[in-house]
Amino acid sequence: MQPLLTLSFSVQQAIAEKKPILAMESTVLTHGLPYPENLEILQTLEELCLELEVEPATIIILDGKIHIGITQAEKENLQHKMKNGEEIQKFGMRDIPYSTAYKKSGGTTVSTTMLLACKAGIKVFATGGIGGVHRFWNETLDISSDLKSLAEIPVIVVSAGCKAILDISTTLEVLESYGVPVLGWKTDEFPAFYSRVSGKKIDRIENAQDVVKIYQAMLKLYPYPTGILVANPVPEKDEIPYSKMDKYITEAIAAAKAKNISGKELTPFLLANLAEKTKGQSVQSNLALLKNNIIVGAQIAKELQ
Repeated sequence: MQPLLTLSFSVQQAIAEKKPILAMESTVLTHGLPYPENLEILQTLEELCLELEVEPATIIILDGKIHIGITQAEKENLQHKMKNGEEIQKFGMRDIPYSTAYKKSGGTTVSTTMLLACKAGIKVFATGGIGGVHRFWNETLDISSDLKSLAEIPVIVVSAGCKAILDISTTLEVLESYGVPVLGWKTDEFPAFYSRVSGKKIDRIENAQDVVKIYQAMLKLYPYPTGILVANPVPEKDEIPYSKMDKYITEAIAAAKAKNISGKELTPFLLANLAEKTKGQSVQSNLALLKNNIIVGAQIAKELQ
């Protein structure tokens, strides 16, 4: 029987030498950004991580194998699959057993990445935005498993808040109910992904030392430690005003409803629709916040190490 996790040589070496490691998800690459730019962006993000003296551990499932850190050969394999139109799925936490048993390939969502990072002993994870409670959730019950994972898996997640397409107020209410600390990186307002502000107040922190102190206190006090969400606003120069994005999001949700698009297919559809409506500005903002989250995630990983 093959090992459940396949760690790249560089990740294995970082673990052996006790170097800081930062987990990175792959759904943003497989479903959130267009091909072939997504693979170029992956390279850019991993190089940024290395410049910050932190080992990047991109997590993905290829042909049923769970990879913690991917090699050049595995990147070429992914490129070949995308170029030839092979199905690349989106794997939430419940999909892991199926994907490994049937040798499927796909990107890992926040919930899946948190679980697999924790299994590999990696405690810090940088992403774009977490999933949460979708708008009109009372009609569809569309609530991301990311929230349950944050309630149960003790990993520090750095994101630009939750995805802007979500019901932000209700998402924060669920996180509060689950007892998940939500910390604003040099801000006391929860960011709205493409926008720096949402009008929702959260606890402010100033540096990586604060995050680590809170995390360590939680590990000591909680009988069942949760994750921690570090909400890091998109850089000001790359922000798209919330009022402008909210209009586009409302239109995109209406288009999805008209086409009966829901479930796993909803978020990729909405992101593609927003990219079209903003003439690519949303994609550029997404890339900027991803880089920004890796910078903050790297600081926390180094401080924790």
